[in-house]
Amino acid sequence: GTATAGDRGTATAGYCGTATAGDRGTATAGDRGTATAGYCGTATAGDRGTATAGDRGTATAGYCGTATAGDRGTISIRWWDGDRYRFALGYVGENGINPNVKYRVVNGQIVKADA
Repeated sequence: GTATAGDRGTATAGYCGTATAGDRGTATAGDRGTATAGYCGTATAGDRGTATAGDRGTATAGYCGTATAGDRGTISIRWWDGDRYRFALGYVGENGINPNVKYRVVNGQIVKADA
């Protein structure tokens, strides 16, 4: 399904869904989903999903997913190390992580996603 919420709202979508929330909102999508949140928002997407958060937001993507965050945001991407799932964390403004750029994980390291 698809879920959309206004300012300061919450949106949740199921398998293969898309969730979009407004300013200061929270968006959550299931496997292969896309979640987008506005300013100061939080976006979470399932495996192979894409998560995008606004300025000072937090973006979390599942295994093989990509994450994008705005200024001073946080990127968290789940990856499989062969034994267990782990999370790679990146902070916009540190270690070459730039705002509004898609990132993915390769061998436990956050790298810029191919266009």
